[in-house]
Amino acid sequence: MKIVRNKWLVRNRKVLLVWGNEIGHLLKSVIAILAFFLLLGCNEDKKMGADYVLPNQIIREFELNESVSGRRLYSLNARVAVVWQNENRIEVETLAVIFYDDNDQPYSRLIANSGTVWMKTEDLVSRGNVRVVTSDSTVLETDSLAWSNSRRIIHTCAVVIIETPRGVITGTGLVADAQLNKIEIMSEVRGNAGYEFQP
Repeated sequence: MKIVRNKWLVRNRKVLLVWGNEIGHLLKSVIAILAFFLLLGCNEDKKMGADYVLPNQIIREFELNESVSGRRLYSLNARVAVVWQNENRIEVETLAVIFYDDNDQPYSRLIANSGTVWMKTEDLVSRGNVRVVTSDSTVLETDSLAWSNSRRIIHTCAVVIIETPRGVITGTGLVADAQLNKIEIMSEVRGNAGYEFQP
């Protein structure tokens, strides 16, 4: 019986060795395939990283003053500015803009969560909780608002709420001067403020 048992053990060991070799080859193949895909994935990451361009500058407590012929138009302050020189833009966070009249007196203040300043034109786009307050206590609130430096107007396609001492007006889309003296609301005008608005 001892001899039979040893033969059985020897036979089982051979079977296990053969079976173990097959599993070993299979594992080696799986590891080789995984290594290939891992290396392929690393190359993809390198390609993607090569396309990403870092900003030229990151500035804290950023300040920008825009003027024409010595006359100050606006001053912008932001908590952070990220300068993308090759794209001619500056991305700003937590911004405040003060607009000035011909006598260099501030007449309105704009605040927003973020914005973009286009360096060639000095146009400005503000986004997120945009609020403009004028010297006569008129308040404009919207989600996004753009300043056209060449035309000296603010405009948006978003919903606007205008609060004045005379009442509240809501609508969609707006073109106005930064003092909110001349306001054109594009559509869906509602409310009463005692002013004439052009629909």
